[in-house]
Formats: sequence, C-alpha cells, structure tokens
Amino acid sequence: MFFDLHPVFADNSGMSSDAFIPLLGNAMPSSVPPPTLKASIQPVDGYQMLVAMLLMPLASALAVASWTLYALLAKQPIYVLIPLCSGALLVWPALYIARLGDTCRLVQWLLLGLALVLGGFGMASQPWEFLLVGVGLGLGGAVIATGIAHAKGWMPGRWVHLCVGLCLALAAGVGLSLRMVPLVVQAYGWRAAPFSLLIPLLMIMLLLWLFVESPE
Repeated sequence: MFFDLHPVFADNSGMSSDAFIPLLGNAMPSSVPPPTLKASIQPVDGYQMLVAMLLMPLASALAVASWTLYALLAKQPIYVLIPLCSGALLVWPALYIARLGDTCRLVQWLLLGLALVLGGFGMASQPWEFLLVGVGLGLGGAVIATGIAHAKGWMPGRWVHLCVGLCLALAAGVGLSLRMVPLVVQAYGWRAAPFSLLIPLLMIMLLLWLFVESPE
C-alpha cells in the first residue's frame, strides 16, 4: 500500500466509532518510499558474475587443453612454439576489441574459430596443414585475454581473484589433456583426440549464449 492508513484514520461524524475512513487530504506520506519499477527488479550482477567466473575459466582451460594436445601429438618440437607465438600475437588485438564491444559474444566467436581449427586438426595430414593448425590454435590466447577482460568488468580491482582463477584454469587445461589424450589415442587413434575437445567447447558456447551477459 502507498499510505500508512492507521495514523490518518479519522472519526467521521454520524458513524460508529469503530468505522473509520481515511481522509486522503490529511494523509501524510509514509517515511518509506513506495517501491518503484526499478527497485522491484532483482539485481542480476551477482548471478552474472558467478556464471561468468565459472564459464570463462572453463573456456580458458579448453584453450590451454588444445595447446597441450597439440604439443603431445606434435612430432617436431618446433611445432610446440607455434600456437604459443600466435597466441601471444593475438592477445593485444583481442584486448582492444574487448574494450570496444561485447566480450561475451567475442568469446563465443573465438571459441567457434577454435572449434573449426580443432576439426581441421583431426583431418590434417600434411606438414603445412599442421603448421596452419598451430597458427589457428593461437585463438586460445585471444580466448584467455577476452576472458580476463570479461572477468575484470564484473570484478574490478580484484586482481588476486583473477590471477588465482587464471592459474587454476591453466592447470585444469593441462591436466585435462594429459589425462584424456592417452586414453583417446589408445581407444580411437590420435585423430579422435582433437574431436574429443569439441563437445565441451560447444557446451560452453551454448551456456555463454544462454546465461552470460557482458558487463556494462
């Protein structure tokens, strides 16, 4: 109710003393302001921050898992440096684009590109194709950089939390590949290993599309 009726009830003449009608002309506004539409909407910042803190590290972990997978399957040690170098080159453009636009959508597009590269990895046969796959896996560096920018938007000034989350994501990505790759290779061959990362990657893309918003 918009008025506290008890203190403004008045005894109307000709009526019983237990029958009261509020006189709106004498009504004093309540000390508590009436709820407005803006105040009645529940804030979603906490929910969005929680979901972002769960999904963005998972996306970074998959990016690192793709690098570890490439390193484990590479026949030449020089191949290991290719995704790391291309990823380092893509970090700064990703951070620049993340400051201008929608970080959540940017991560989804980067994950889509990473999924296409992993699909090409499973079908590659020539040395130049493996080199091209290594360059494409550098999109993982852009995923990590955009994830950090997204998390910073929801948690400004909490660098300790961001660093801890990033370290846990990196460790989880390395551990995932070290555990998964030998099992998949023994059971289905090495070509099935890149495709095994597509399922969790596509799931994270779907969850980002459904539940996560970019910070304003």
